[in-house]
Amino acid sequence: VYIYDPVTGEYPVRCSFGEKQCELLKQAVTEYGEKPMIFAFIDGRERVSFIKDAPNLKAFLSRRKGDSRRRPLKSTEGMFDGEMFYAAFIDPGNLSVLESIFTQENGFMTASYTDTYPPHQRWFEVFPASAGKANAIRRLKELTGADEVVCFGDNGNDIPMFKAADRCYAVENAIPELKEAATGVIGSNECYGVPEFIQKEIYPVFAYEPPFADGPDAERFSGSVAKALERERTTIGTLNEKTIHNALKCYYCDEADHEAKIGDFYADGAGENGIFEIQSGNFGYLAKKLSQMLMLSHVTVVYPYEKKIHNYSINEKTGEIMSVTQRTDSSYSKLFLELYRIKAFLTNPNLTVRIAFLELDKKTYYRDERRIRRKGMKKEKCPTALLKEMILERPEDYLAFLPAGLPPQFTRAELQSLCRTTDAALMLSVLEFTGTVVRCGKRGNSFLYETR
Repeated sequence: VYIYDPVTGEYPVRCSFGEKQCELLKQAVTEYGEKPMIFAFIDGRERVSFIKDAPNLKAFLSRRKGDSRRRPLKSTEGMFDGEMFYAAFIDPGNLSVLESIFTQENGFMTASYTDTYPPHQRWFEVFPASAGKANAIRRLKELTGADEVVCFGDNGNDIPMFKAADRCYAVENAIPELKEAATGVIGSNECYGVPEFIQKEIYPVFAYEPPFADGPDAERFSGSVAKALERERTTIGTLNEKTIHNALKCYYCDEADHEAKIGDFYADGAGENGIFEIQSGNFGYLAKKLSQMLMLSHVTVVYPYEKKIHNYSINEKTGEIMSVTQRTDSSYSKLFLELYRIKAFLTNPNLTVRIAFLELDKKTYYRDERRIRRKGMKKEKCPTALLKEMILERPEDYLAFLPAGLPPQFTRAELQSLCRTTDAALMLSVLEFTGTVVRCGKRGNSFLYETR
């Protein structure tokens, strides 16, 4: 119906209902009591007008609660405002009448099918005769000068588009008829099958040999910590980096070029074995870096996970150790928050996320035995051992985060009860994106999940 240019913000192609079509649409609503959703441009914005509390729309709208286009109305007044271009009748009560009104002779194109998503309602879509997905991709190919148009679909209204495309892929949860018409079948769109497919299509895969395939090298790590501390003492090549960051850089990429410029950014290390980034938090800042670097090389992001911490309270005047406590962290919430921030890249074949589980000493210096916290008080962290590593490259690698005792099909609440300290909602968001788990149904009001 519309082709939108996200760069200019313009619509190079617009297909709206004419005066005659608008009158026939009003007739279907006012004379036959149908309650469709009507899409229109109103005051320069795309809006979706519908009768509030219409029972036939309840299931669909419940899945679109955050849609800013929604325009609920108490009656048909205002239903036909603006430049109308599309109408969707869900479970229409007068389907045969609608089919007789919205004909090609009257200037319409229609699509009638049963929705692939529960509760599998009947859809009758109406748009201008010059519109439609098939016409849109033909026009898009003409406008862009593209050699090939690749499309993706899940429902019956995608069949004409599939016939017009150069390549067409049905998602795993598509209707059988669409799968039969497709070039191939890809992952479910409920598990980000389309972006994962596109990512694999556009990114070249670079050769990569994972370091320390046999596990952590204790001797090398100890030497890396010593080297990091020495660099900090002599202020050579530290760039104000913290000890943990500098030690991991020495451990993973000491032989590589440090602070190498890659595109518009600098990498912690770059060499024959790809690019290394040591990142203890704020993965959101990595997004722009990754979008460039992954096109040029394999990238390993190392995340230091502070697993076992020895806390020392020290008198800064005498150097006396006033107390020592130990804490073991069992929560993955911070880790999953960081993974969530770059989840668009997690399925990229050129990305490795390497989690370094550390034992470390944390020293806090107080003025006296009262241990009063104050601004600017001295604190130090120093890693003492690399306990283990976890490597995330494939969907099955994420299975290690699922707790023992989890049933084959489980709800978020059941996962939370076993994870305890880890945010189960955050974990599921990442695991769904990577395709590690999929939704497989509902139990009451709760979604059910299972491993893929």
